[in-house]
Amino acid sequence: MNLEPPLTGNILLVEDNEINRFVVNKLLSTWGIHVEFAENGQVAVEKVTSRPYDVILMDVHMPVMDGFDAARSIRSYNQGQFKSLPIIALTASVMQNDLDEIMLSGMDGYIIKPFVQAELRLKISNLLKEAALNKN
Repeated sequence: MNLEPPLTGNILLVEDNEINRFVVNKLLSTWGIHVEFAENGQVAVEKVTSRPYDVILMDVHMPVMDGFDAARSIRSYNQGQFKSLPIIALTASVMQNDLDEIMLSGMDGYIIKPFVQAELRLKISNLLKEAALNKN
């Protein structure tokens, strides 16, 4: 029995792997979060400029446009919402050069795949609280 309160918010999950999208969507949906998908960074940039999201979970290694370039592109828009929109990298790699690239691309942090559910929930919960405060 889950005693934690539901989370509310809109998350864009940018992930090229269909199985990963399914698993993360199932988990986030059970927490009460509305999830939309983008299968690569280019689609993510298009979606972000047409609809508001509270958090972006961004795979870093994808075809067409990787997560690093997508984050740079989102951050390049001059409106404040794009500068402060939390972008969290999803990565299986913990190599220092990848971690450096995550920060240089404008992302706000990272989650290692496979992730621990409690850690993911805590990180998303904190980001959604921040997003709610920034809206007010």
